[in-house]
Amino acid sequence: MKFSVQHITRYTYAKPVRESFNDAHLCPVSDDLQHCQSFELKITPANPSVLRRLDFYTNQVHHFEVMEPHDSLQVEARSIVQTSADTRDFSVGCPLARLSGLDRNERYYDFLAGSKRAALSPMIEHEAKEIVAGLGDVRLQVETIMAFIFNNFRYAPGSTHVESGVMHVFELKSGVCQDFAHVMIALCRSVGIPARYVSGYFYVEKAVLGSASDNSASHAWVECFVPGIGWVGYDPTHNCRVDATYIKVAIGRDYVDVRPLAGTFRGGSVAQMEVSVRVDRQG
Repeated sequence: MKFSVQHITRYTYAKPVRESFNDAHLCPVSDDLQHCQSFELKITPANPSVLRRLDFYTNQVHHFEVMEPHDSLQVEARSIVQTSADTRDFSVGCPLARLSGLDRNERYYDFLAGSKRAALSPMIEHEAKEIVAGLGDVRLQVETIMAFIFNNFRYAPGSTHVESGVMHVFELKSGVCQDFAHVMIALCRSVGIPARYVSGYFYVEKAVLGSASDNSASHAWVECFVPGIGWVGYDPTHNCRVDATYIKVAIGRDYVDVRPLAGTFRGGSVAQMEVSVRVDRQG
């Protein structure tokens, strides 16, 4: 499938600010399942120079600075992405014994330990063990955890905020895709399954504005390491494995690692942020 993505972030400041330093995680990845054919970043005001680098998890980061005083900042990212179906064999058995030792492997350590938005706790560990009790297969445990979140948590925009931690979401039993991803990550890590946060977008033919099926918003899901298969994407918001309708942008321990736009500025002004996203199918 081929998609065009437009992601616009606009900050409006009550008073002019200056010396704004920003990092953007907005460029879709190119890997075995998708190819970013083009990416363009437009910044207003000043259209400053942009420095591209890779972060610790090999995500593309675009850094830019706006030094002169400004009362607004708009960052528009446009990309064309080609995705393909995952043809790996998901029927293979994945015994729990194959998870042994992953916590001592640098490729998985960060995705087994607690993180800022996906903190581990005795309560989370207890819940996780209860959910997967009696299941001796890694893939089945992951799918059961995903189904638990889908069946017991309510999609409710506004019930949480961007700083909400996993314990708060677990108590509310409500939230949005970002929250459900954090809960799934914490539950999986608690039973020894490496899990990482994925930011991106997804496309549905019949979008419903303001719902979990909305093409006008960014999305978040989880990738779990399933021995014998590899990293596999799971979406607890929709209780499904990720397919060619999903567009991956970045991976991290949790949302903090992959914020679409993060930065600082000088000045005591209050900032108001607006975000608009549009995903269209091209073929």
